[in-house]
Amino acid sequence: MPEVTLFIVEDNPVIADLISWRLSEMGYNVAGTAEDSIEALSRIEEIHPTLVLMDINLPGEMDGIEVASEIIRKFNIPIVYISSIIDSAIMERAKKTKPRGYIVKPFTDNQLRATIEMALHP
Repeated sequence: MPEVTLFIVEDNPVIADLISWRLSEMGYNVAGTAEDSIEALSRIEEIHPTLVLMDINLPGEMDGIEVASEIIRKFNIPIVYISSIIDSAIMERAKKTKPRGYIVKPFTDNQLRATIEMALHP
């Protein structure tokens, strides 16, 4: 079985580093991070991770839901959203991408681990 790799799309580099560190401490391989949609699509095409952890609120023309749709369409890579947004309209949009999970910030290590494990073993 190939090695599981995770990729984080988060516009706040401090939060991205914290999530990356927490995941590494749990034993996951974090293949990289991106702060915006253009960087995310480029790096994901290059790395082709097993799972993408996607913030919804991203700078630029595309938000995280739109980026997730492109990732799923182009690369068939599953998505777990990580966001502080729990607005029902946003969640309805997110559900249309059929994510493997939705983690609300702030979250615990146990919530992060459980969601990732469920996402990796649908």
